[in-house]
Amino acid sequence: MKRTIQLLSTILFALFSTVQLSAQCTPDPACEDIGEPGQYCPEEFPPVVRDAAYDQVMTFILPAREYDVQGTIYTLDSIAVDSVKNIPPGMVYSSNSTGYAAGKAYCSQLAGTPTEKGIFAIEIYLRVFATPDGGSPVELGPFLDDTSVVITVNTPSGIDPQQVDEFQVLPVAPNPFSEFTQMGFYTPYDDRIKLQVYNILGELMHEESRGASPGEHRFDFNGNMLLPGSYFYRITNSKQLYTGKFIKSK
Repeated sequence: MKRTIQLLSTILFALFSTVQLSAQCTPDPACEDIGEPGQYCPEEFPPVVRDAAYDQVMTFILPAREYDVQGTIYTLDSIAVDSVKNIPPGMVYSSNSTGYAAGKAYCSQLAGTPTEKGIFAIEIYLRVFATPDGGSPVELGPFLDDTSVVITVNTPSGIDPQQVDEFQVLPVAPNPFSEFTQMGFYTPYDDRIKLQVYNILGELMHEESRGASPGEHRFDFNGNMLLPGSYFYRITNSKQLYTGKFIKSK
């Protein structure tokens, strides 16, 4: 029985949900399950950093697959989530549903400000319903899926303690990246910060700005529109301009 759940572990990575919360999210219509192996979008999420606000919406589609369970062929009908435990302190998971039918798109949301560093193996308590050949849906479970979701909360990095009274730009992470990355900065005063991204020809590819209170902050950068290659970023505050380089890998 445990093997049945492990076959779903890739898709269950996206089942960030609780029965108490309801996410105000909408499944991404561009997320497609080509070939029906199941799918979740995006396939790479921004890193989670302690004491930094995090908000990520994901879309997932359960596979309409057949499974051999002790000689009987079952087709996955639906999965119900009873509860989710061992969530990083300061964060919550929510979903637009607590039950998921095979072949349909759903969305979930991971949000909050993590307060503790560490590796958190999420425990998802599931009820799995499947249909044997020529029969009606039956429950295969309940199960504890303790292998699908692991969240690593990293500590803030790159701040020079000898320069806490100065504006600092933090290392881009991850770098190289394939889809999402973060450009961090530390400001000792209230300010407005601008991020600009240029290609190697000097053409402006992205621009955004935000207000920032004293402390560490990050721009969550979505590089889906960029072709693989090297890019330059420019972070500007009210007094100075800082530049750096990062790489889009694919």
